Amino acid sequence: MPAPFWGGECKVKSCCEGKLLNHCGECDIFPCDMLSNMGKEQGFDPAIKIEQCKKWRDEVLI
Repeated sequence: MPAPFWGGECKVKSCCEGKLLNHCGECDIFPCDMLSNMGKEQGFDPAIKIEQCKKWRDEVLI
């Protein structure tokens, strides 16, 4: 089993690994509620991560 990310469990990372995805942008349900709310409680804006995953997804589609 891989080492925990950032010293704890990242549910988004675990989800991608479980689905054998490189990032959330490859998922059929992207962007999901989990990603859309990631870090909000700590004051982070998940839109930045969502936009990056969209860029990675679109690079593959070109």
